Amino acid sequence: MNGIKKLFFVFVLLMFLKVNVSAQTENLSLLREANIGITNAANANPYWFHTNIRPYILSEVQLLEAPTDRDTSMPSSKKMALRNYINQGHLLGVDAGKFFIKADPVFSIIGGYDAQAKDKLMQSSIGFRTQVQLGKKLFAEVKMESINADYANYIDSVIELRQVVPGGDYAGKTALGYSSHLNSGYISYSPNRTFNFQAGFGKNFWGDGYRSLLLSDNSYSYPYFKTSAHFWRIKYISLLANFKDIQRDPGNSLTYRNKYATMHYLSWNALKWLNISLFEAIVFQNRQQGSYFPFDVNYLNPIIFYRPVEYSLGSGDNALMGASFKIKFPARIQLYGQVILDEFYLKEIKARKGWQDNKQGGQLGIKIFDIAGVKNLNFLTEVNVVRPYTYYHKNSLQNYGHYNQPLAHPYGANFYESMSTLNYKYNRWFVATKFIYAVVGLDSNATQSFGQDIYKPYNLRPNVYGNYIAQGLKTTLMFATLKASYLINSAYNLRIEGLIIPRVETNALHTKKNLIFQLGISTALDNRYLDF
Repeated sequence: MNGIKKLFFVFVLLMFLKVNVSAQTENLSLLREANIGITNAANANPYWFHTNIRPYILSEVQLLEAPTDRDTSMPSSKKMALRNYINQGHLLGVDAGKFFIKADPVFSIIGGYDAQAKDKLMQSSIGFRTQVQLGKKLFAEVKMESINADYANYIDSVIELRQVVPGGDYAGKTALGYSSHLNSGYISYSPNRTFNFQAGFGKNFWGDGYRSLLLSDNSYSYPYFKTSAHFWRIKYISLLANFKDIQRDPGNSLTYRNKYATMHYLSWNALKWLNISLFEAIVFQNRQQGSYFPFDVNYLNPIIFYRPVEYSLGSGDNALMGASFKIKFPARIQLYGQVILDEFYLKEIKARKGWQDNKQGGQLGIKIFDIAGVKNLNFLTEVNVVRPYTYYHKNSLQNYGHYNQPLAHPYGANFYESMSTLNYKYNRWFVATKFIYAVVGLDSNATQSFGQDIYKPYNLRPNVYGNYIAQGLKTTLMFATLKASYLINSAYNLRIEGLIIPRVETNALHTKKNLIFQLGISTALDNRYLDF
């Protein structure tokens, strides 16, 4: 808490100053809307920019000469200076040449109403973000946000089951609804244009789709150390992460158990129109009881393939492998996809008997940029399919999850999904519509696991063979959004936003309907996956 108080003191001390500067090693926001200009510009780049590794580093985006909603031009009058301050100025900051510090508020006030449930909805949050840069090689950021919200009933049911707010941490009960946090921070160092090293507490996203079956920003932030190497047509990531299993007592952090992961992602722009990427991950727990040394040193090598190492160790650690691709076509069209392999036995796949350990998933999608020549009118449609029990393991200390949430797709496993989105950006206006149709196989009781909930233990699986996608309580979900927003300040993504959300969930036990209207103002810095 002392560190938080010091940062807040700096925030107040500098509140009447501002600075507009660019940080070479700064991470850009994971928020998709803030990255539209970048992904559009990267479509024309033949080799070196990798759209499938986020968050983007600002130095790479600057070389791409892509728009980032930032205007660094000097104002020509006091009136222009005031307008620039309102539109893109940081609330406070100091620029001392090779050193700068800037800080911004993080807050939201969002009201809503569910016409089907006849329920009033409200969300408020407060926090801050502070950023510091030393020279062009070292950058640091801290963001803290405390949220108090009354969520729609379909979100409440997930919170009651998991004891966490989707994308956030533990859900503390309040008079309004639930409290949670969206905290993050990191230190970034780039000794040259090839390497970047980061130590932080945050999220990552690997893939070109709306969803990722490899690693997404669906769960809460986690401690990590990340090494990035960008050379020739290749970008290579080595990520060491510390995840939390909170099932013993979700509200008591003293009972949380550590689990660890080491991941690699190799992205190769093989041709002007082709990207091929490889993924691998190992999730493991401490082998030595009573030991405070968390990592098996065999997993610290940043360039080995872990599956052979795992076998050589004779371990039962959870190993996942995957691949992704992107193909560029004329007329600004892209085809992309992913494959995730949790277990893969060719003999059992050929037998087609639905063996319980055939654990795989796939994604296929299409992007179209600047439809009919209209700049920033973009379309995306994708299909995601994941077999039952994918991302599972013998116990939750080795499953592919963190803070009671999946690290990949928010549905977990045992589903197929089709989702499409159409969006348009004009100056500071953004309009988007999204439609999702999904079929998910849920569990009808706590004594069986049909393969969707990755936190259920292995011994609850009812069948060794005869398993199929969406088995169990077959649930159909239709979810749509219509969103319009106006960007007030691009420095910290302050915007006014309105949403309409119709949702229908149907299975043999119930039919749930929602028709939600929302309007509010917020500093949108994170993706929130409430579309389930």
